[in-house]
Amino acid sequence: MSKTQLWCLVAGAVFSQALFAQQAATPEQRWFEVEIIVFSQQPAANLQERFADSTTPIKPGRAIDLLTPHYQRDISKLLATLAPCQLPSPPQLTEGLTEGFTPAFVNELCIIEPQPPVWAHSNLFEAPQLNSTVPFPAQLSPLVVGSGVHQDNPYLTDASALQLDKIAARIARQSDKQLLLHTAWRQAPVTERLAVASRWYSGNNYSTEFDYWGQPLVKAEPAPEQASSIDIELTEPDSDTQQPAGNNDMLQHIEQLLQLLTAEQALPERASTDTAEHSATDDSAITINTLPQQVWQLDGLFKLHLDHYLFVNTEFNLRLPQADKLQSIYVKQSRRVISGEVHYLDHPYLGIVLQIRRFEPALPPPDEENVTEDLPEQP
Repeated sequence: MSKTQLWCLVAGAVFSQALFAQQAATPEQRWFEVEIIVFSQQPAANLQERFADSTTPIKPGRAIDLLTPHYQRDISKLLATLAPCQLPSPPQLTEGLTEGFTPAFVNELCIIEPQPPVWAHSNLFEAPQLNSTVPFPAQLSPLVVGSGVHQDNPYLTDASALQLDKIAARIARQSDKQLLLHTAWRQAPVTERLAVASRWYSGNNYSTEFDYWGQPLVKAEPAPEQASSIDIELTEPDSDTQQPAGNNDMLQHIEQLLQLLTAEQALPERASTDTAEHSATDDSAITINTLPQQVWQLDGLFKLHLDHYLFVNTEFNLRLPQADKLQSIYVKQSRRVISGEVHYLDHPYLGIVLQIRRFEPALPPPDEENVTEDLPEQP
């Protein structure tokens, strides 16, 4: 064998090993379709298990959120095309009162959101400051579907992909159960170390009544009318009814500390005297801001990972309104599942039905530039 032939054999072997290593390093992604049904149920009368009264916080962190873009559409592009509404002048208002008040801008689409004065702008050509988020409804529908268009990231399926409709309908008909969530999405699971959970919430929105810890919100009372200087001089201060202005801030700070203690969170460190007024409140705000801003009847995380088998980790808070607070039932479960089978995660207060199915994305259309037609050779 000549040196040239030997060199070709060695080069071919090295190229084959490199090609195999490249294929092994980038395996083909396997996609799965996850359908889940979550419902609340009445526990048995003879239930002996007792649940903690405190709320166990579930921090979304970097969880995948498929619901917020579904409920809060991005309307910033629409707002950018609208002009501020032109309020009618006083004569027009007077004339309208005779035949019923009808503003002039009722038939045109415009922006009525107030804007800061010109002197408050940091830039002469600053764009209008508009709130582009749509408020959440008071209650969410259990059924959540999307367009179903395949994407590289996890996405909601359309209604035709749901296969557990009969089970969901049977649960909804039972008086001791409440269907909270029925949805399906597609994702390509990875190992447990790289897996990222997805956040899911549904049911009633208690954000206007309770805070995250289940305590009722204190509604701001209207400020009393200011007394004249003569009344202040003649009226003696009552120690039982009047409090210094700084006590309100102190009470709010104490309320935040009590909430952190209830949730078994670390208290903020004591700051120096010159910055104690700001730092203590800021540390508490940082801890509270890591939690969801909305208080839903059902809120939690679902994680799917693949390590030779499929594994599911669920962590939910189910909130039950009581007489003076909002009780939270913390439910955390783990299960190894088999694709194609219907699994049921049972709990005295919460039930989860799920099915994970293999999904084959449609192949992309061939590139027209690479398609060649066999043309007859020209003479």
